[in-house]
Amino acid sequence: MSLTPMTRYYIRRLLAERAESLGLTVSGTESDSQAFADQLARLGSLSATQLAEVNLLVRMHQTLSRNGQTYNRYLATLEQKLFALLGLREQSQDLTEITLPQLDEIKEPVAKAITLAAVLEHFNKVSDIAQKYLGKMIVANYWRGTRPYSSWFADFAVTHEGRVVCQPYQSTRDVFLTEEQLEHLQGWLEAFIRHCQRVLPQFTKQLQKAGVPETLLA
Repeated sequence: MSLTPMTRYYIRRLLAERAESLGLTVSGTESDSQAFADQLARLGSLSATQLAEVNLLVRMHQTLSRNGQTYNRYLATLEQKLFALLGLREQSQDLTEITLPQLDEIKEPVAKAITLAAVLEHFNKVSDIAQKYLGKMIVANYWRGTRPYSSWFADFAVTHEGRVVCQPYQSTRDVFLTEEQLEHLQGWLEAFIRHCQRVLPQFTKQLQKAGVPETLLA
């Protein structure tokens, strides 16, 4: 069993947020820090059972974090358990044992419950409109050329048909996105639209005419 780049990216973000309390020294920019690289490298030595636990902890953390401060206590416990698997412990904190809510008991805030499937559908509606004027090959190249340079986007691919897909997931309808992930995807969408507008100045008007918003949160 292996962790997807999305999961590894999420863990790296948590390490960055808790670097000081974990005693990690950030050298240079966060993305180049050897401290984070060393901790992520430890994931490779975990057993299949431990990796399954990491996946579950990350999934629960993603779900709970969409509820604001409602589950702060549970989030702290999840982080402690995750860091413990990496051989880390936050200073002045003991690993606590509290009963975590079941995932199916957590009420998702409707405004933020956006699935990966919905985002991909939105991207491909934009893609379909662009293809009417530019063709599949050019549109595919535009998607690839504007994709942000980040390990998180390693899960995403663009087909020869100009379709944006996310490979690791059999069902993207069960994958809910965090606000940060949505911001990254919104940045990709905006970059693609700007690229199209260089050739098609009326492209945004065509999107409006088709009822396809330029933002994922519309």
